[in-house]
Amino acid sequence: VNPDLAPCNGGDGVEVVDTKFLQSLCRKFADVKFLVTFLARSNQHEACVLSNKFRNCHLYGCWWFCNNPSIIEEITNMRIEMLGTAFTAQHSDARVIDQLIYKWDHSRNIIGKCLIKRYKELQKVGYFVSKNQVGNSNSMLFPNIVV
Repeated sequence: VNPDLAPCNGGDGVEVVDTKFLQSLCRKFADVKFLVTFLARSNQHEACVLSNKFRNCHLYGCWWFCNNPSIIEEITNMRIEMLGTAFTAQHSDARVIDQLIYKWDHSRNIIGKCLIKRYKELQKVGYFVSKNQVGNSNSMLFPNIVV
């Protein structure tokens, strides 16, 4: 993107991706788990569909430049609606510890709000969400976190 950003080879790409390559990889290597994240907003929905269609396509956090609260909320809501808890809510590609701490802190709060919204919607239609089910959801989205 910008050659002045050396030694990072100009930084990250900023284009919409044709996901046919990913479909092909998932089909050809069904025994390999692909951890996938996209930058372009327009690729997010398609990524959810692919993750739903291919068990070996796993959506993995939010790209560094999608680390804005409004975008995290939008992506997380869409993923919960389409995939339940079959994705990794957040990961860190932070290069310095300070970024890791703030990124995790605000992401965790936003993801929690998204889950609460879904639980309330279930309750509105008469489904009681138990403490156990909430714990299971948390364990699926945050497998290495003790709750």
